[in-house]
Amino acid sequence: MTQDNIKKLETELWDAADDLRANSKLTAAEYKDPLLGLVLLRFAQNRFEDAKIEVENKCFSKC
Repeated sequence: MTQDNIKKLETELWDAADDLRANSKLTAAEYKDPLLGLVLLRFAQNRFEDAKIEVENKCFSKC
């Protein structure tokens, strides 16, 4: 992950957190749960994409 990607992810997460706080009636203690879930899903997606590329590269080099 490049520094530009990390900065973009950070911006997206802060924007999502701001939207969630502004557009919901959740307290600070309550909005952390869905936000942490989104962070986990994003992390899992990034790991999956990296692994997928690695597996495809291994397969193509052996085939």
